[in-house]
Amino acid sequence: MRKRTLLLTAALLASGLTSPALAAPATAATAKYADDFNGDGYRDLVLGDRIATVDGKAQAGAVVVVWGTAHGLDPAKRSVITQNTPYIAGTAETDDFFGAKVTAADMNKDGYGDVVVTAPGEHDGAYRGTFTILWGSKSGLRNGTSFRSPGCKGCDFAKDVAVGDFDADGRQDVVAITDDYVYVVRGPFTPSGSHGPATNLDPVDGEDIKPDLVVSGLVTKDGTADFAVLGYDSDTRTNRVWFYRGRSGGPARPPRKIGLPRSSDTVGVSATIADFDKDGYGDIAIGVPRSGTGGAVHVLKGTSAGPATTATSFTQATAGVPGTPEFGDTFGYDVSAADTNGDGYPDLAVGIPGETVGSGVGHDGAVTVLRGGKGGLTGRNSRQYDVGTSGVAGDPAEEGDAWFGSSVLLRDFNRDGRAELVTAADEIGRLHLLPGTASGPTGTGSILLTPQSLGLGARPYFGAALED
Repeated sequence: MRKRTLLLTAALLASGLTSPALAAPATAATAKYADDFNGDGYRDLVLGDRIATVDGKAQAGAVVVVWGTAHGLDPAKRSVITQNTPYIAGTAETDDFFGAKVTAADMNKDGYGDVVVTAPGEHDGAYRGTFTILWGSKSGLRNGTSFRSPGCKGCDFAKDVAVGDFDADGRQDVVAITDDYVYVVRGPFTPSGSHGPATNLDPVDGEDIKPDLVVSGLVTKDGTADFAVLGYDSDTRTNRVWFYRGRSGGPARPPRKIGLPRSSDTVGVSATIADFDKDGYGDIAIGVPRSGTGGAVHVLKGTSAGPATTATSFTQATAGVPGTPEFGDTFGYDVSAADTNGDGYPDLAVGIPGETVGSGVGHDGAVTVLRGGKGGLTGRNSRQYDVGTSGVAGDPAEEGDAWFGSSVLLRDFNRDGRAELVTAADEIGRLHLLPGTASGPTGTGSILLTPQSLGLGARPYFGAALED
């Protein structure tokens, strides 16, 4: 089925979107990073835009890759991929929302990072919702293979996905949620469309799970990937975390069940897994923008049995955290973890797109970075970034509803040991890249990108989704 290994510029033109350059290194070494899609040893930035118009089809969706170099990301070198790109499965249609979620992983162990892209609105008349694997190669991302629900046909498959080796067989698996089900689809995944067996993990003990999000990572010390499903339990009318520990033979059942603080609402929830205190156990940081007054981040500390059942919570009322909790702030709208200052401990970027900064009205938006350390995540020495930060493009007196912080990502693209902060301001169509320093991200030398400069068309907004 898709034999070509080169993503041509002509393919981009056929999609109705353009790209001036395509990264294609002369040689490719074994990829060290899951987001190194061409094997040149440098991380690449992948961005989903679920509301991109493609060949007149509104909200068909697109994926953009900004290629990494020895000097970091090079915005002049980028690729735009849609379902109308030749050799990518599917056809761009209205409301496909291709690029709603993007996740990087080496899905076939060939040394090149791949991208798992969701299209929850894709509908072929029988099945609704797919995820597509864009396969990495020496020439960049090439073939795209689509995978649909292994069971329920009309249940919005791939509402969210997470990747990991959950059964310790050395192959990447995908856990995909719907509005009602939790499917684990086992590897190996191949460009021809085959995969291993699939299992529906819902219902759990008769509970009626309504999943909102799934996140994966290493929580315990056994080296096997685990995952957690966040959502609403209709039977008990509570918001919960269902933790599935990875093991040989497949995820352990029943899952470890953890309640969230009563004021939490999992609609719009975000999450990431990182070892904030470097004790060997991954902690789950859960952003709940509709928790209490203004939103919260709840951290479940990792243990030998999985995440703790009691959360440590952070809000703008936490000591050291900038700002004041106000309704509509949406603290925790998106979260991402990495070491921003080179001290060896992961930090946490927290999107607050509803924050009012300089205008006095509207939602200017902001991002707060919480510090990791020996004692775990803390509000001490945390910093806030917004359009009023020196060096960041924009005037806080004029921004209004910018929604700065609507999607966030921490990644070390220039390999200096300090992660850069990437954040979207969806409502005004901006993507900001802030360099990392010994004291954390800085606005000095920051880069501003727009839908037009990314090849997504001339429009004042976009639906940016940075990598999970």
